[in-house]
Amino acid sequence: MYRVFEVPADADLTSFSRLLWQRKISHRIFRPEQVPVQVLGVAQEEQVAQAQALYGQWLRGEVQPAEADSSALDGFGSGGALKTGLAQALKQTPLSLSLVVLCCVLFYFAPLDAPTQLTVDLLYPDFAFGSRRLVLSDIWRTFSLYQFVKMLTPILLHGGLVHLVFNMLWLWELGRQIERRQSSWRLGLAIVVLALISNTVQYLFGGGNNFGGMSGVVYGLFAYIWMWQLFDPRAGLWLPKPLIFFMLLSLLLMWGLNLGMIANEAHIGGLLAGVLLGAMLATLSRIRRAAQP
Repeated sequence: MYRVFEVPADADLTSFSRLLWQRKISHRIFRPEQVPVQVLGVAQEEQVAQAQALYGQWLRGEVQPAEADSSALDGFGSGGALKTGLAQALKQTPLSLSLVVLCCVLFYFAPLDAPTQLTVDLLYPDFAFGSRRLVLSDIWRTFSLYQFVKMLTPILLHGGLVHLVFNMLWLWELGRQIERRQSSWRLGLAIVVLALISNTVQYLFGGGNNFGGMSGVVYGLFAYIWMWQLFDPRAGLWLPKPLIFFMLLSLLLMWGLNLGMIANEAHIGGLLAGVLLGAMLATLSRIRRAAQP
């Protein structure tokens, strides 16, 4: 979200919120903890100035929301609005959108719960050849680019509709924030590092290579944004505290349940990798900015 303004906590923004929805400006009004204000944020950077101008007009009584409530997203389903939204998403967050589309396509052609040959081809490489004995010298001698790619591709596989939808929603929510605030290449680099570490941890400690899903990367992206929020808040990456609590609690619950179909090792590996990567890059960013005259 992009910050527009803040107003006193007792200000009534209900009418203004309706006006924004009617103008097709996606937004959120929230109250930071321990601060007696309300903050308005919009979904797109180019809408900040538009929302600020509308707010001034609304305060002066120059514009008001229509009495017939047209804020119920009725216009968002039209063909023109859908094409415009997809075009904007492709322009602003091409990597996040492309990964979501690719995972959805592979959910049909390479399902994890009903494996095809393509599923097998995208699984993590079994360096132990069915045993649990790894010989690093043999791995290094025969290692190839193809095997490196296969160390990443399990994040594209999903074993059920709930599994897919849950991961894609979080990938879209977290990935596009990084892509908009930083860049597509920064998001891509983070995903490669997180996928490599979370998949490898799952392979080493999870009992085989028959696993998949974006959730290890999702937890890594969550931790990455969280660390930027802590170490360099001026960068603009931000997560609400209830969401941070929910993600950590859900991780503990999944670990406690210890269900065989949940890749807990990948979740932990991704989370720790995201903490290290985010803390390191955010600290370097803050040091570099402080060193500038």
